[in-house]
Amino acid sequence: MAKKKTTVYLDSDVLTAAKAAALTSNRSESAVIEDALRSYLRSGHGDAVRDELGELLQRVAAASDLDEDAALAQAVTEARAVRRERRSRPVRGG
Repeated sequence: MAKKKTTVYLDSDVLTAAKAAALTSNRSESAVIEDALRSYLRSGHGDAVRDELGELLQRVAAASDLDEDAALAQAVTEARAVRRERRSRPVRGG
């Protein structure tokens, strides 16, 4: 399966633990994080989240008069607005 690059933000202690696990297991940090995420998703948490999202989308679709293209356009607009807002906030912690 092809790999895709992404950016995630982790608490410094989680990142430190992932780096240590990578070093002690002679694997990359990416492999350690991917294995942890796969394990989490296999544990059933992913199914619960996916089911909850599906139910939410069904409720929204039932209450909306937008067609699929208009709904997608609205979702993109909203996502961009949230990202702009997040980028404008001062960085805390790190």
